Parts: sequence; C-alpha cells; structure tokens
Amino acid sequence: MVVDDGQGRGRSLAERLNTLFAIVRWTDAHGRQREYSTAEVAKAVTADPSHPATLSRSYLSMLRNGSHTNPTLSVLEGLAKFFDDHRVPDVPPVTIQWLVAQEDPEDELLRQRLASHQVRRIAMRAGEMTPAMREQLLKMIEIFDQDGHPDAEV
Repeated sequence: MVVDDGQGRGRSLAERLNTLFAIVRWTDAHGRQREYSTAEVAKAVTADPSHPATLSRSYLSMLRNGSHTNPTLSVLEGLAKFFDDHRVPDVPPVTIQWLVAQEDPEDELLRQRLASHQVRRIAMRAGEMTPAMREQLLKMIEIFDQDGHPDAEV
C-alpha cells in the first residue's frame, strides 16, 4: 500500500511504521534514548488487553520491510495504540488513519472551512495575536453565537 504524504511523495505503511520506530523512544537506566525493538513492540501489542491484536516479531518485521502490506484492523489498532501511548506529549497523536494515510475527518472539515477567503483572513490575523487577545476574540465570537448564526456567507 503506497500512499501520498501530502507533499507529493508516496509513503508506504512500512515507511510510516519505521518512522514511528525512529521517533518514539524510551529512556534506559543511564538516561540514554533508545529505540524500541521490533520484538519489544510485538510483545507489548500482544500483551495489551485493550484490543484483540496478537502480533509476532516476524510478522511485524514483514510489515516494516514491506513484504506484508495489508494488516488486520486489530493489528493497526494495536500498533497505533502502542506508539500513541509512548509518544512524547508535544507530538500529534498516532492514529490508524495516519498509519494507513487516510485523511482524518477533522482535517477535511478544517480544509473545507479554510477554503473561504474570509476565514483564512481571520485565521491569519488571529495567528498574529497574543494568547490574551485570541481569548478575547473567542469571547466575542461566543457573544455573536448567542445572537444566532447568519444564514448565508457574505
């Protein structure tokens, strides 16, 4: 399965998995950042009772090297959960959609809303504001919302 990464380059499930292995790390007893091994991830995914996935080291290796490209939904759930649970807080969540490069419904909604020139102008102006000013703007918008929504976009 080869998918587009949004920048015109194809990204496979194997490439996405290997990216996760490279960036999601654990700290050893000496304070060094370590990459999870294929065996460690397979064992952790299988041991997690929150989903039905069982995953062998060899099957995960085949997913990572691209020789297997169509895992079950439960395997994707298990992998996404493992890497999401172990990511650093500032990194976006790891989802099944990201693993298989499906668009997140919230991303599509954002894209639709940003299609309006007026919405983009407002967003750009808000991006230049201080957090306190943005909070005031949000309060003003809430007041407008109480008065009702306009029927049509101008």
